[in-house]
Amino acid sequence: MTQTEAMALLVMTKGLFYKMREAALLRAGSALAVVDEPAAYAAELGAQGVAALRQTAERAPELLHSLAREGVSLLARGDAGYPPRLLGTHRPPHLLFCLGQADLTDRFPFAVVGTRRASAYGLRQTRAIARELAASGVCVVSGLAVGIDAQAHRGALDARGRTVAVLGSALDRFYPEENRPLLEEILARGGSVVTEYPPGTPPGRYTFLERNRIIAGMSLGVLVTEGGERSGAQRTVREALEEGREIFALPGNVDCATARLPNSLIAEGAHLITRGADVLRALVIEPAPPQRMEPAAQRQPAQAVPKRRGRANDRAAEAALAEEAGAETTAPRAIPQGLDADGRAVWTALQAGELDFDALCEKTGIEAQKLGALLTMMEMDGHVESRPGLRYALAAQGE
Repeated sequence: MTQTEAMALLVMTKGLFYKMREAALLRAGSALAVVDEPAAYAAELGAQGVAALRQTAERAPELLHSLAREGVSLLARGDAGYPPRLLGTHRPPHLLFCLGQADLTDRFPFAVVGTRRASAYGLRQTRAIARELAASGVCVVSGLAVGIDAQAHRGALDARGRTVAVLGSALDRFYPEENRPLLEEILARGGSVVTEYPPGTPPGRYTFLERNRIIAGMSLGVLVTEGGERSGAQRTVREALEEGREIFALPGNVDCATARLPNSLIAEGAHLITRGADVLRALVIEPAPPQRMEPAAQRQPAQAVPKRRGRANDRAAEAALAEEAGAETTAPRAIPQGLDADGRAVWTALQAGELDFDALCEKTGIEAQKLGALLTMMEMDGHVESRPGLRYALAAQGE
């Protein structure tokens, strides 16, 4: 068994959250060591985790063969094809499951994101900008959602350029189904479709929020063409700011709700762009013929570009950091009326301060999918608020 295959078994083991795997890997030094002797890492994995990993290891031939049969490539953290910029982020995925081209070391990856409920203006401009970027050798990265994401991918395909789609679900639980023809076209044209989620993982709000850190982390910068002030695109911007990436925005009609996020980003210091050349100029990318996407083409890994910290988007970064620091950790607050037992457990766990999703799972004992749905409802009801890095805190008093 290879180190990459061992990492895949760790990731495919139910109940082993990111922090547990990371702790075991730090002590063991390799995934293979953890899989070979799970009991030696019981302190990090827990008794249930050890038992679950043993069961997964017993099924290793079946699980790995199934992935190979479906044409899934495995990219473990540190493998040659793993996105170099993503590797330098604060929480890089342990493994990426990939369809299509498995070399994700593109020289100029750039994220284009936005709302699912886009205007005709937003859709048209997104496609045109993505087309121009791809024609200049930029790899367009997005999330394969309906709306802006889909137009970003289509723009890259228009130019016969390269595009990478990052999913918020497992490859075998693709969502949204209406974009399956687009997914197939991306693969047929030499693009990549990737996810950190093992087979069987359904889409959910928390999986999409986690996905956004990958889109931001693997890219040189992020362009928001349309989006509301409370949206997935806003979360992608937060993650990008946290990693020092450049932020770009397309100005929109002030009467249009979907223009609020890009317009506010511009006011806070984001690059105002109206065409792809504006992005190329800001990132000091010399327009050049792209690496054409051809069926079944395999490129040699491009030379990794050093992580670019970029010019300070100071006001936006300070605002994001100030928001992160806003969790109340003083006197206990009364549990709101109307919360069920699980809701009360989440409220109690967050009394001492913000927690990430895995820690909330551990502290409350609530199953991940159920917790993701519960947090969504509690956020909509104004009881909790989400923070960068899939962290949660009690909502500020009075909100």
